[in-house]
Amino acid sequence: MKIRLVAHASVVVEAAGAAIWTDPWLSGKVFNNSWSLLLPPAWDDARLGAIDYLWVSHEHPDHFHLPTLRGLPEAFKRRVTVLFQELPTDKMPQAFARLGFSRIKLLPHRGLVELRPGLHVYCYQVGQMDSLLAVMADGTCVVNVNDAEADASDCRIVRGDLGPAQVVLNQFSLAGYGGEADRSTRLPLKARAVIDAMVGNHRDLGAEATIPIASFVRFSCEDNAYMNAYANTPRRVAEAFEHVGLRLDVLAPGDVYEVGQAWDSGPALAVWDGAFARAQSEPLDRPARVELAAIVEAARGLAARLAEHYPGWLLRAWLGPVTIRVPDLGVVLAVDLARGRCEEVAREDGDLEVNGQPLLFALGQPFGVQTLGVSARLVVRRNASLWKRHRVLLSMYNAEVYLRPRELLTRRNLGHARARLRGGLRQLRYQLERMR
Repeated sequence: MKIRLVAHASVVVEAAGAAIWTDPWLSGKVFNNSWSLLLPPAWDDARLGAIDYLWVSHEHPDHFHLPTLRGLPEAFKRRVTVLFQELPTDKMPQAFARLGFSRIKLLPHRGLVELRPGLHVYCYQVGQMDSLLAVMADGTCVVNVNDAEADASDCRIVRGDLGPAQVVLNQFSLAGYGGEADRSTRLPLKARAVIDAMVGNHRDLGAEATIPIASFVRFSCEDNAYMNAYANTPRRVAEAFEHVGLRLDVLAPGDVYEVGQAWDSGPALAVWDGAFARAQSEPLDRPARVELAAIVEAARGLAARLAEHYPGWLLRAWLGPVTIRVPDLGVVLAVDLARGRCEEVAREDGDLEVNGQPLLFALGQPFGVQTLGVSARLVVRRNASLWKRHRVLLSMYNAEVYLRPRELLTRRNLGHARARLRGGLRQLRYQLERMR
């Protein structure tokens, strides 16, 4: 089995005469133009003819990258099979179909699926959105954890289903921030926790080697560039793995890795040392100017959509008014999504600080509040628990987990809940804890 790094979370796994291309992101910025690739992808469209399967781990745009997917040749879209996790909503299969992909195979949670003789895949869902993929062929198992944040219990289930993994691919650095004001204290701890999680996944999955992926980016806006100072580099991760006696194999874009063979990480580490150093002096984008009226309209529109899918009493009990200081517009807004209100208030500070353009994006897109956290473009000054409740409910809204009885108690939702029963509630608790 061979693994070729393209960029970020995008790799090509070659096994049993087939090739699986994961999470293609080949150009441009993501998360409301807030992240940039550290290095250009190592990709040639001539390789498309050798690709048989395209796996997208989840809908975040550094994995489900619309411009890349939209720009692929139509003949490729008709031929290749898209692999995606089976969820109780059809929005992602429909999105792939609108992009022109005609072959879509949904992978059940914890299901072992034969793609062709000698080649099996296994999908494990984590939380409401993420998934990991195991690829098995010729007695070899590679587990692409990606950024699924699998904990020890998840890994025990995966290992119990599959046995030990030879190689684990895993995220190695910060992928957003909740906005807590004491960032200089919290972010170093969060960065170290990512490495500790990698070490834990390696051990819990019984891996021989871990390959770092999915963090080869820089935060590229004026209001999120502070994150770059706290990023883990492959060098730092390699030192941490060496300290505990575990094997980390580092790849640069274009490197081809053969599972089970010796690997020298030195050249790739040098490449990434240079890339991370150069990133500190790269230009940053200034937040675009937006009109206050557009923000007010977006907030009222979001409130109306929430009212369609959630009982009013629940919204009023769960979502209190949140005040938001918008520094580049010089205003403070009181946003009450439960009652459909958004208005300017006469005060100097707010619960949150967010510039106008990322605030407009957060209110205007189903995934907008998640993007706000991933892009790290907010500051939480107070009432963190109130903001956490907004994040939880809006994450449910984006996942189309609606709470009006006619939408919640459907056969499809109940079937999905049964499939996720083992570990599902524990994962929900785990994700809520991470929001603290």
